[in-house]
Amino acid sequence: MNKVLPQRIATGLVYAFSLIASLFFAPNLFMFIAFILALASVLELHHMSEKTPILMILGVSLFFGCCFFFRTHQNFALSALFIFFGFCVFLALLLFKGKKETLDLNAALLSAISIFYISIGMSFLIFIAQNENYNGAVVLAFIFFVQWSNDSFSYLIGKWKGKKILFPSISPKKTLEGYVGGLLCTLLFALAVKNLVDFDYTQAIGLAFLICLGGNTGDLVESKIKRLLGKKDSSQLLPGHGGFFDRIDSIIISLPISYLFLQLFY
Repeated sequence: MNKVLPQRIATGLVYAFSLIASLFFAPNLFMFIAFILALASVLELHHMSEKTPILMILGVSLFFGCCFFFRTHQNFALSALFIFFGFCVFLALLLFKGKKETLDLNAALLSAISIFYISIGMSFLIFIAQNENYNGAVVLAFIFFVQWSNDSFSYLIGKWKGKKILFPSISPKKTLEGYVGGLLCTLLFALAVKNLVDFDYTQAIGLAFLICLGGNTGDLVESKIKRLLGKKDSSQLLPGHGGFFDRIDSIIISLPISYLFLQLFY
C-alpha cells in the first residue's frame, strides 16, 4: 500500500485537475477529453482481447461527433439513455447469470460493449456539462467529487479494515467493510458540499447514493470483463490505477444514472 498509494494519489490529482480545469475554463477541451477517455478505454478493451479495433475507432469517433452536435438536445440524450440501460440489462444477464467462468468475448460482443456501454456511458459527461436546465459544470463537478470520494474512502477503509470479501471470484480486493465505509463517508461528504449545487438534503443523499451504487456496479462489470479476458489491469498507462478503463469504470454507469436523477428530481 505504501508503495502504490503515492503513485495513485499523484495520478489521481493530475486526472482530476485536467477534468475540473477543462470543465470550467475550456468546455470544448473537456468534450475532447471525454472522447479521448472513451476511445482509450475502447482501445484497451480490444488490446486485452487481442482484437483489431479499427471499426470501433471509427464508431466511437462518429458517435462522439453526434454528441457534440446534439449536446443540448434532450431527446438525443434520452434516446442514448434508453439504449444504455437496455444494453446494461443484456450485459448483466450475459456476464453474471449463473457461475460463468468462461465466456466468448468475440469481436461482435466487444464492439457492442465499446459502443453501447463505454461510449454511451461516457457521453453523459457531455450531456450533463452542456445541459441548459441547470449549471452543468457545477453539477458535474459535484458528481465527480462524490464519485472520487467514494473510490478513495472505499479503497482506504478496505485496506485498513477490510476482511469480508464481497465477490471473491470477480474482485478479490473489494470488501464489505470498504463498501459500507466508503458509502457512509461519501454520503456525509455529499451533505457537506451540497450547497455548492443548491441541493436539498434529499437530493444530495439520493444522488450520492446512486453515484456510489452505479460506481461500484461499473467497477464490478469491468472486473468481470478483465477476469474473463485473463487480465489484472486494462493497461499500465496510469501509475497506481492501471489503465484508462480502470480509471473510468466507476463513472460509466453513475453518469447516466445521475443524468436520469437530475431530469426527474432537479
